[in-house]
Amino acid sequence: MIDTKIAVVKQRHGILAKNPTAMNPKLVFAKTPTGDEAVRQSTRVVQRNLRMVLVQVDGKLSVEELAAKIGDARLVDNALRELEEGGFIAPALEAMSAWKQSQLGSGKSKAGAAQQPPQNAAWDPSSSQFASGESTASTFSSFGKPVPPLKVPVPRAPEPVVAEPVFVEDEPAIRRPVGKLVGLAVTLLVVIAAAVVLLYPYDRFKPDIEAELSRIVNAKVQVGDVRVRMAPFPVLRIVDVRIGEGGGQVVDEIRVPSAFSLLGGGPRRVERVELVGGQVAADQLLAMPMWGAQVAGGATQLGVRTISVDRVSVTAGSMRLGELAGELNIAADGKLEKAALQTMDGTLRVSAVPGQDGIQVGLEGLGWRPTQESPLTLDSLQAKAVLQPGKLSVRSFEATAMGGTARGSWVIDWGRGLAMNGEATLERMEMKRVSAVFVSSLQLEGTMSGSFRLRGLGRDWDPMWRNAEAYLDATIVRGVLNGVDLGEAARRGYGSMVRSGSTRFDRLNVKVSVEPARVVGRDLSLNAGMFSATGHFVSNRERQVDSNLLVTMQTAVSSLTLPVKVSGILPNLQASVSR
Repeated sequence: MIDTKIAVVKQRHGILAKNPTAMNPKLVFAKTPTGDEAVRQSTRVVQRNLRMVLVQVDGKLSVEELAAKIGDARLVDNALRELEEGGFIAPALEAMSAWKQSQLGSGKSKAGAAQQPPQNAAWDPSSSQFASGESTASTFSSFGKPVPPLKVPVPRAPEPVVAEPVFVEDEPAIRRPVGKLVGLAVTLLVVIAAAVVLLYPYDRFKPDIEAELSRIVNAKVQVGDVRVRMAPFPVLRIVDVRIGEGGGQVVDEIRVPSAFSLLGGGPRRVERVELVGGQVAADQLLAMPMWGAQVAGGATQLGVRTISVDRVSVTAGSMRLGELAGELNIAADGKLEKAALQTMDGTLRVSAVPGQDGIQVGLEGLGWRPTQESPLTLDSLQAKAVLQPGKLSVRSFEATAMGGTARGSWVIDWGRGLAMNGEATLERMEMKRVSAVFVSSLQLEGTMSGSFRLRGLGRDWDPMWRNAEAYLDATIVRGVLNGVDLGEAARRGYGSMVRSGSTRFDRLNVKVSVEPARVVGRDLSLNAGMFSATGHFVSNRERQVDSNLLVTMQTAVSSLTLPVKVSGILPNLQASVSR
């Protein structure tokens, strides 16, 4: 009878037909209790292809999806037919019925169990086919032909079977130990490599690194330490780099991100080198071969494409410009193409390119202060300069400051001490702001224009300013001299004295000479309509003022001229009229 059922299944799927039809690709199979038991016992289904398909049958995947997943439609088709003939799988509805029969059969006594229908049958107690073990619960499969009940395997003594190993995608336990071992091996190799890189005695390369850096900067270089940082990528770190015989120039750290490019012999090309922290002398920059200088120790074996600068100061004698950040681009021949730097607060930008008579420097400032201690802030600055050994020549500049504009040229020389020489034309300067910056005790208001010259010489910055000599030819319009009232002193006449007050004027002309010990004002001419004054004044560094003026008062019918003496300590002045 079992053979008859197998024939019916073959007939249903077209196996015995002359022109067998393909299995319905939308049909969904599920494991029967027999098939589920066969998955757990590898000896029930030992053929590799059958077992592989049986494991994939889950009651959800259609024939078409199983074929796509396994990758062999013909193998899947044949395996499904054989598994259904063996009662290991059934269409999803029939498999569900078989599972119900299995559950009902497990609850009966041993005596009643002999009269139960096969597990694959749909049990209906009122059916006349119950006794014969045939089911009518599902008479048609998705193949469009009647589906007989599945056969019940006949128990038999187990026979020893030697089967080849089966590798199934849904059984990762076979591969999991191998994957763990591979992962552990890779991790161990990474740890060993990191330990080798981090613990390697890189100090043994210090002499070679010092020699190479000495050729690059054209001066003696000493290196404090050589390290390697692994994360996020390998970086060679050269720490505490001292330049020059005295070691006064220091670069806190040189980083080479492409550290592996330094391996091997012969000329090496490095895409990028980073300089972090420290200070370098401007004259030392000029001595480097990238600026065109000749190298004393022979040609360098290291070619760098880009030098990145971060928080590095440039010194010129006792002056210091910093901290700077930016990049220097190097050509293939080792010469500088261009440099673009800026202060860390972004108030000054510096560009530089090699020139015939030195380094051509461009300066652009916005809210820049020449020194941190300087009370002067340049609202804007445009300048072109040439950097030469020991000297910076600002050939032209235009600066906006203190409400006005200054245009001129400037030279700073630090070859022997510190020297400064410059001249400028001033336009529309606000005297209130000028006084606040240079002579805070001089309370003078108005708009100033004129010419200015300065020269100074000293050991460093402060002595240079103390010894500076300046000349100012100024015209101030619509102003106020606070601290003294010249008109009131003239009106009171001889023997009178006026303290404090203010003097308004339409125009004031004066030639001021600034000397190391005093300030002298000559050719002073003040005009305030019906009131005018001429004379001179002298002030020392302690702000003591002495001035002799001739004050003229004019009326419609007469004119009166009186000598007025102004004295005191700024800003407290007094005016008196004497014979």
